[in-house]
Amino acid sequence: MKYPLQTESKPVSGIAAKKLLEAIDSGGAVVNDRMLALAKRLAIRRRRKALKNG
Repeated sequence: MKYPLQTESKPVSGIAAKKLLEAIDSGGAVVNDRMLALAKRLAIRRRRKALKNG
């Protein structure tokens, strides 16, 4: 995966760090609303394609 040149890593702190640690401890994941919307669109697209192709 290619990243834009202006992308830089930053340390995680505060509330974001707490959420990340809780997700790691529970075996879960941290996602935002945009990522959930993308996953839903992909699932709908795959379902339509599967129904169309039988």
